[in-house]
Amino acid sequence: MSAKHLSQRLFASVSADFFRPLVRPSAPVYVDGADRLIQEAGEAGRLPQSDALAILREVLSQNPQVALQEDEGGGLQDIRARAGKLYNQLLQVRWIEEQAVSLNERWVVISPSLRPLMRTLRDLAEDEVAELKSFADTLRGVCTTLEQRDVLNPFIVPAQEMRGTLHDLLQRMESAIVQLHGVEKLVHSFEKRQRETESGAETLRLFYHEFHEGQHMVCYDVLRGGGLLPRLQRARSRVREAGDDPHVIQHLAEGIAEYRNLDLNEAWELANTQLQRLERQLAGLRLRAEAIDARVASFNRLSVQRYRYQSELRGRRPDMIKRYCDAVNAAHRGSKFNDLRIEPDFPLATPEVDFFYGTASLARPRRARTPVALELGQSLSAEDEAADLERLRQRQRFALTPHRAARLVARLLREYGPGIATDGFRLETTDELLDLMAAAAYTHGVDAASGEEQRWQVASSSAGHGLEPETIPRDAQAGWRVERFAIARPS
Repeated sequence: MSAKHLSQRLFASVSADFFRPLVRPSAPVYVDGADRLIQEAGEAGRLPQSDALAILREVLSQNPQVALQEDEGGGLQDIRARAGKLYNQLLQVRWIEEQAVSLNERWVVISPSLRPLMRTLRDLAEDEVAELKSFADTLRGVCTTLEQRDVLNPFIVPAQEMRGTLHDLLQRMESAIVQLHGVEKLVHSFEKRQRETESGAETLRLFYHEFHEGQHMVCYDVLRGGGLLPRLQRARSRVREAGDDPHVIQHLAEGIAEYRNLDLNEAWELANTQLQRLERQLAGLRLRAEAIDARVASFNRLSVQRYRYQSELRGRRPDMIKRYCDAVNAAHRGSKFNDLRIEPDFPLATPEVDFFYGTASLARPRRARTPVALELGQSLSAEDEAADLERLRQRQRFALTPHRAARLVARLLREYGPGIATDGFRLETTDELLDLMAAAAYTHGVDAASGEEQRWQVASSSAGHGLEPETIPRDAQAGWRVERFAIARPS
């Protein structure tokens, strides 16, 4: 028997009018009112009718700009009457229900279908994505489970244990994919904020500090730089092999049939579907990571273009021209070209000069229309796109970010104690030297390995040698010599 479509299952649970308040002009009132009612109802899920009406009156007073329609009390002046109309609309669409306790006492019960709807609306409105710190642990747990030798062996693992393991893997993968979608949403929100910056300093602050210090970059770096993608690929191959083995599917179907009391044929189909779904989820992580790659590259290009526009194209000369035009407009506001004075503002030393004013002073050269080229340009090849992404990764690699500074500081303070100077350790690679430069430039950042925020202080030895810079001690690090400074935990 074929499964019902989502729409059939949805409207078998709720009516079509259930979603009508969300498409009305007065949707903010419905959303805020339902949110307040759920908060006041608490875990009991109900509250007195008088309290519900008081909440609706308060919501209406907080949204005076919302235009109510006639059936919502738009033509009424009394806010109590409008709250009553809104209350009746909530009853009609089944967002709330009435419960009569006695002749004079009525309670309002929150509809069970309203809570999932409001959770979805809160997720859409959320600016920050919670639980990103558990992203790496979730994926490592999935890989560790699938790397076990006999985790999907039908001759060793009991059917119920295999069913429970597969169910747990599906839930953890669903959580990881939701977190990755949250990362993409955050990058998109940063793009929107970058387009609205007012100055070059704000653009740089958003790019270097807020964007590269966020938990979304920790989540992204763990997936890219933590070596999880190859492990996920091996886990996907393991699941694909299990999906091709009829013994595994038969064993899993027996566990599902016993647990859910299903026919063996239905359990077989469900077992096959779950294995295919797990394989698609494991494969989708790489595709989602590539989509985030493209969004991060787009944000970087946008930041560069925005900063160039703010620092070069909006410089001194454009401001001078704008002020000159504003002065001309202020001096001749309300005038026409034909009404302007005939005499020039300053005498010319050239004899026999004719002056033209108004529209006669405007040149009208004839310009032939150029033929329109209708040919489509060639799109970039996959090699060019890969090269662009590689150049972007190299640029990100050499960027001095708080993220890489926190990585080095966490390692040094963990190995050498709460304080260490540059003469107490040795760096070997260029990446470590760049980490040290970033540590000297910042005072806090997020360590990608642990997901914890690191804070430190930098004390330079050059403070006591201001008049004699040649006496400043220097230490050899990765083939270079750097002025000695110390890194310590803030007191």
